[in-house]
Amino acid sequence: MAQKCVLKEWILRCHEAEVPSQGNVGGSEAILPNPYGEESNFGHVSESALERRVRIRDAQRSLWTRVSIVRGMPELRVLLSVIGFVYSILMLSGGYASDELGLGVFIALSLLFVPTLLASSFAQMSARDRLQLKIDGKRSMESYPGVERILNTLHERVLRERTRILCVVVSSLAINSVMDMESTDNLVSILHALVVFLSGIALLNTLQLMQRTPMTEDDFPLLSLHAPALHHSTIDWVLSDLLIAHLDPETAGSWDDWVNSLEDKVRVNQTPRSAIEHLLRVLHLNHLGLLDEDRLISESKRVFRVAAIDGLNDDKSMFNIKSLRRLMAHTRAWQPGLFRLIDRLQDAAMKGHSSLTESSWRLDLDLPPRCSQGQGDLFIMIHNHSKKEASIEVEIIAADGEPGFQTLGLNPPLSKQPKGPSIIGGEENDLVDVLGRLIDNCLILWIGLAWPSTTSGSRPVQVNLRGPGGETLSSLVVATSLSTGFNPEGAAERMLDAAVAVRRLST
Repeated sequence: MAQKCVLKEWILRCHEAEVPSQGNVGGSEAILPNPYGEESNFGHVSESALERRVRIRDAQRSLWTRVSIVRGMPELRVLLSVIGFVYSILMLSGGYASDELGLGVFIALSLLFVPTLLASSFAQMSARDRLQLKIDGKRSMESYPGVERILNTLHERVLRERTRILCVVVSSLAINSVMDMESTDNLVSILHALVVFLSGIALLNTLQLMQRTPMTEDDFPLLSLHAPALHHSTIDWVLSDLLIAHLDPETAGSWDDWVNSLEDKVRVNQTPRSAIEHLLRVLHLNHLGLLDEDRLISESKRVFRVAAIDGLNDDKSMFNIKSLRRLMAHTRAWQPGLFRLIDRLQDAAMKGHSSLTESSWRLDLDLPPRCSQGQGDLFIMIHNHSKKEASIEVEIIAADGEPGFQTLGLNPPLSKQPKGPSIIGGEENDLVDVLGRLIDNCLILWIGLAWPSTTSGSRPVQVNLRGPGGETLSSLVVATSLSTGFNPEGAAERMLDAAVAVRRLST
């Protein structure tokens, strides 16, 4: 027993000599491995594997998307779907339709639907993996609004693709079975009726899928699938905040990282947000044809340092002049109302309108001429030229709206009143500087209006601007037409217009 105790004590002493404690050993502090430390590679392998999987699936998505939208292929799918439906009716009616020819049509349709099914499947997998990545290793893109809508849209598209290819495959099998039967058999009529039913379903899904092909862009693949859901009622940085509200979660996360990277790349009197706002303004004026490319470059150099200018001119950079033009086109297609306000402000500045040069307060608003599904976006622009700070109230009265009356208490910033008409390249009243001051020092409200879904026809909306004493400073009335059918200002149509606008600039 004593020998066992001595042996155990000797083993313990050897173990203490070989394994240092957490205290000081030999005058130095022992550092034990920490699998969750900053210098540890624990967990990095899984993140790299996810990024690698995203690249592989995205490459497959891009390949099959290009195959599915080859020139003439979408139109051919629609044409053969119509021919298959009509021909199936002829076979059911017992005319001179050939079963062999009908079988060939549906086999061709089955082959044409395979690339689109693969493109939609890989698009869904790529989007799901993309939205699981971490932004700058800190937060997940799943926290951004609109993620569920994007995934649900892609999932619905995959279901439609599977439905139509299943319909044409079953139709092919049914026609093949008919070819082995006598024409007088009652089962032949049942199978032909089944082919008519399935070909009709395939045709409806083809027409629905024909409207828009998602994730055709390599730079911003999720942008065309995003619809703005949440936004602030007051817009501080007008064009920047509006653009960010219409970015998909992946692009919004990259935008935040890009803005943070510009901290040391802007001029002394600028911040990253103010510099980007100035660049977006001159890009809009360039879009209107008021500024040429040389002036665009010179205005960029006013707010950005050389390092940032190099990035804006680099085609490999995610956010450069070309990509910012596309994002502006996307935003303009979604919210033309705010751009109409800016264009009217620019026109009033160039003409020296009395609402800018003489009035103490300027009120302007924009509402879509037609609102679908009882929803619309009201933009209100207020300028305080009274040379003194004041608290105001904005009353919004929407006939039959929900709510029908809103009152907002606000403190608009002071705005410097132009002395006369502004011109391009002027020394004291240059349009770029004047418009920049007018946009930066105004109050812009983005108010969502709603009406009951059963309401239709023209509805007026009145906006009253009241001063500190309750006096009416300005009042405007606009009207919008409520409709439940197709509407160029509707969400689905604006999403399609935005995708077309971005695709047009990318070619």
